[in-house]
Amino acid sequence: MRNILYLLALSMVLISSCTGNKRVVKQKEHSSQTRQLEYVQFYEGGTLTEIIDRAKEENKLVFIDIMAEWCAPCKLMEQEIYTYKPLYTKMNKNFVSYQVDIEKGIGPNLSILYNTKTVPTLLFLDTRGRVLAKNEGALGIQAMLDLVDQVANGIHVEN
Repeated sequence: MRNILYLLALSMVLISSCTGNKRVVKQKEHSSQTRQLEYVQFYEGGTLTEIIDRAKEENKLVFIDIMAEWCAPCKLMEQEIYTYKPLYTKMNKNFVSYQVDIEKGIGPNLSILYNTKTVPTLLFLDTRGRVLAKNEGALGIQAMLDLVDQVANGIHVEN
């Protein structure tokens, strides 16, 4: 009986987490203005080529978060990890970040191109589109900070 109540409570929490709000900065035009953000700045829309070109212009690497609207771990990353100041400060300084839904727009094509089997999948690319690091599944704050530091410092990471 306790197990049934536990499972019922857990399923209600997971269902309610699927209705969270998205924190995404929509920025279609290139802006030279720098402002303090309270989360990782994701660019939305456009193509992978446009994102890579932006990274070249800004002398940064590329970070792609392949996610899905229905994905509870994706929402957790968005609400808890991408809003952590030491992380978003490093991310916004070193990466052009791009968030893509695996089921919409260019998401299915990116999924095939980078052999994505699960969401979230975190991809770190160089300015030629080559994978520097790939992580399938959600990460905690420290693991994400470690991964960002390794990639920013030129260490190739395979998962």
